[in-house]
Amino acid sequence: MSINSFFIRVWGARGSIPTPGESTIKYGGNTSCLEIRCGDELIIFDAGTGIRELGLKLVKEKKTKAHLFFSHLHWDHIQGFPFFLPFYKEGNEFDIYAEKKDVGTLQELLSFQMKHPFYPVPLKDMASKMTFNDIGNDCKILIGDAVITSYRANHPDGCLSYRIDYNGKSVTYSTDTEHNSKIDENIYKAALNTDVFIYDCNFTEEEYLKRKGWGHSTWVEGIKIAKAANVKKFIMWHHDSLHNDEFISNLEKEVQKSFPNSYAAYESLIIELI
Repeated sequence: MSINSFFIRVWGARGSIPTPGESTIKYGGNTSCLEIRCGDELIIFDAGTGIRELGLKLVKEKKTKAHLFFSHLHWDHIQGFPFFLPFYKEGNEFDIYAEKKDVGTLQELLSFQMKHPFYPVPLKDMASKMTFNDIGNDCKILIGDAVITSYRANHPDGCLSYRIDYNGKSVTYSTDTEHNSKIDENIYKAALNTDVFIYDCNFTEEEYLKRKGWGHSTWVEGIKIAKAANVKKFIMWHHDSLHNDEFISNLEKEVQKSFPNSYAAYESLIIELI
């Protein structure tokens, strides 16, 4: 990769709960974690179980600084947080971001899940330096030459989608959002003219009819946004825990009939933009 490279790598794309086993080998069973490199800057989105393996890779790289953005704090997006080894090394630095909550700061909420009897090591005993940032809708964060913009999504307890712009290219990460009768203006703005649009495709249309209000969407609704927003590449994300490899492969073929440049996210998928 060049010094100005821009690429994404998937470490986990499963929704709700990890699904290890023979039937999920192709697409993977780890919950949400996305690595993005903008030149020398490392930006991570969500800390599902996929972040554990990313941490092992970073230890070998001796990477000491990164930025972690949470879409929200439901279990499948924070499960891997305590098992991310770089957090435990003195001298490492992390800027951590999530949507501001009335029930506590980001630091307080992450600390809670690591208190006895849930976990044996409290957050305060992690040796790295962590800076916690409570943000909201339409925040712009500058990381090197990259700009990360937040957009509120439609999900129980709140959720943020993110757009990453770097050197004239862009990626939109929009997990855990439920569509409405009209195209969601926030998600549309996040996806407008983006090179890679990562979108919550948890349900099929038939499944969604039984699960309205759960905070998830379908590929049909995602493609509506992709076409309206002039998206170049569409990535299916947050695979339902009951969808095995065969099911997702068949779904991907169906999606490609409507939008040929579409793919189901799988662990180790790398997309280079620059």
